[in-house]
Amino acid sequence: MSYLHSRRRLHPSSHSGPNLSPRLTNDNKGEKAKQKSDLKCALGIVGSFLLVGLGLGYLILQHKHRKVILHTMWSRGKLAVFRGSNHLHDGAPRFVTVIMPSIVNPDGRLLRLKSIADTWGPKSRAIYVVHNQTEFPDAGPIDSLSHAYPQLMIVPPEIGPDEGVPRLIHVIRTVSKQIDPDFAFFVNDHTFVIAEHVCSFLSELNPLDDMYLGHALKNGEDVFNSGAAGYILSRSTMSKLVKTWDEGDPKCVIQKNTNRWLQGNPGLLTATCLKHSLHISTEDTRKDGKYHRFHAFGLNRVVTGKVDQWYMNKHQELNRIAGFDKSYETIMSGVDCCADDTISFHYVEHLETRVLYHLRQAVLDNPGISDSDLKAKMMKEWPVDVKDLGGYSRGLPSESNEKDWSELLSVLRKISTQNTKQVEC
Repeated sequence: MSYLHSRRRLHPSSHSGPNLSPRLTNDNKGEKAKQKSDLKCALGIVGSFLLVGLGLGYLILQHKHRKVILHTMWSRGKLAVFRGSNHLHDGAPRFVTVIMPSIVNPDGRLLRLKSIADTWGPKSRAIYVVHNQTEFPDAGPIDSLSHAYPQLMIVPPEIGPDEGVPRLIHVIRTVSKQIDPDFAFFVNDHTFVIAEHVCSFLSELNPLDDMYLGHALKNGEDVFNSGAAGYILSRSTMSKLVKTWDEGDPKCVIQKNTNRWLQGNPGLLTATCLKHSLHISTEDTRKDGKYHRFHAFGLNRVVTGKVDQWYMNKHQELNRIAGFDKSYETIMSGVDCCADDTISFHYVEHLETRVLYHLRQAVLDNPGISDSDLKAKMMKEWPVDVKDLGGYSRGLPSESNEKDWSELLSVLRKISTQNTKQVEC
């Protein structure tokens, strides 16, 4: 018992405060206890909010950096769980872009690879397929612990540069076994890729499903996806392909150094294997059943519609062969040539790669840029000489051709808008 307490009890009149009755004193004690309880409760609530806030912040950071992302979706009547990631993720990536050697202008490959490395390559996790590291000395071999891209997939010396089928088998096997991405996008070094649109396109897809996606063309009574425009394989599909090769499925392999046509076009054998052995077919990947996402020619040729006749012919009868809508036979031009979330163009040489990448970025950074300023920027930067454009590309319209310029600028804006989910994955 303290002196103060004793004094208050024995000499209440000496206390300057009010004279409290025993009942009121007990009530005061109860009130103080209640206040302490309320304080503890409030502190508990605040602490809980802080913990929840910290937890949400942690989850948001995880989502932002994609260190661990679980995508859950309902697919084909069952719940599937799969991984997604970006370059900061320590596990398997969401997708990689595998860049095969183009058979067109091989002497210009180093410049094309450099331009890809300086533009869209890092965002798309570019894997350069080479026969020797000297083909691109600025990058090192595939390293699952490194998040730096591009990386090199060095083909074994027993597979020569002209052996397209064994090389593609080796590449898909290595991607599946060593990298194990959710998806792999196979292109060549003449392809221009918009990585953000690949992410958007893949966002609702499940790598446990079988898929072979790109720009479908006919080959007789079969259908394949253009290797120029690029095609996407899922984890499941790559795994099944590897199994058919391991088992020596005759629909999926050919003898080394035979069938020169297939060696130069190994994607045709892959398409045959997918259809006849694995029963995995191409699909119509147009947006809204109208606008192509994967393009086998460059921006200018696609907008003007000045593509090769053989290419137009390969779109015919796909309604009968593959069950596509009849509209697939008509190749759209002008503003309707391309989906706003266009994924790829082809026959893009190194200077055009740099300019197209920077022009898209300019529109993304400044959507209000005027047509006259955008046109002036294009005319200043776009390559002019045939040797710089390449034999399969085309230059800009003449300055006075208002119709072609209007359509070209409209398409450039269309594929460079924040409305198409400019996100990384």
